[in-house]
Amino acid sequence: MMILLLVLAIDSTSVTHIAVAPHESLTVHSTTPASSLEDGGGQSVVFLPGLLGGAFGFRKVMPALAEFGHPAYAIEPLGVGTSSHPDNSDYSLDAQSDRIAAVLDTLDVAHAVIVGSNFGAAVALRLAYRHPERVAAVVLIEGGPVDRSSAGGASIAVRLAPVLKIFGGRGFARRHIANALREYSADPAWVTNAVVDAYARPIVDDLSGAARVLAEMGRATVPTPLADNLWRIRQPVRLLVGAVRRHGGIENNEIAVLRERLPDFAADTVANSGVYVNEEQPEAVVRTVLSLVDAARHSVAVSAAISTPR
Repeated sequence: MMILLLVLAIDSTSVTHIAVAPHESLTVHSTTPASSLEDGGGQSVVFLPGLLGGAFGFRKVMPALAEFGHPAYAIEPLGVGTSSHPDNSDYSLDAQSDRIAAVLDTLDVAHAVIVGSNFGAAVALRLAYRHPERVAAVVLIEGGPVDRSSAGGASIAVRLAPVLKIFGGRGFARRHIANALREYSADPAWVTNAVVDAYARPIVDDLSGAARVLAEMGRATVPTPLADNLWRIRQPVRLLVGAVRRHGGIENNEIAVLRERLPDFAADTVANSGVYVNEEQPEAVVRTVLSLVDAARHSVAVSAAISTPR
């Protein structure tokens, strides 16, 4: 009921497709607040999904943030959701972050809180140091310093690539995705038939194309490991980890790297959640984003007070 009320309070929700190169366009879902609150509202929040679910995975948190006066955008990277999935494109995580920056430039969004889920977390971290003017803070959801789309929970989708060619069929792909979503959850009650359909649709609607693109994602590499560049990220980074951890999310050694190399980092374990914190405990995501917005507002206020002539 609470989420329904939040949705009713939103002024508009839209879907656009933004071209970033020939044959490459990214899908943007945006939720606009009815009004920007005077007490610090209005800072943009940008969501970067993992390989499964696309913008649909953030349907519970975007309206809530818009209710607090924050424009919310979910940008689906190349090959994800309903964004284009051309053959022979650069599917490296570096290239994905540069495309996100191009979309933010088109949207005129700067100094945003970036929320990355799964492989979207690795894209968010790259965006923070490659395009720092676009990023005020970063929230990671079960994702970290990986250099391939096939790492961690992203492999749910990437593992489908070879088997789709052999056992290709809508029913097979859908069952595989449904089983993985349930396996990675603390309580699989959220994995309804409608949810499975939404998570699986971009893949089952184009099985051969999905198999090709997922295979290319699995092979794509970057010239410099993300771990070697974490020191360059000066923005605050917060990590949300599900307390019920079987597998599929960020690894303990990856958390250790983040803790060691990021100048401003903290991790929070979310009770009653598996890998998909945004699905099982969306309020934890909202709280974390709002806390970063408050911290950024306080920092600006302090800086202004210090620089004001006496």
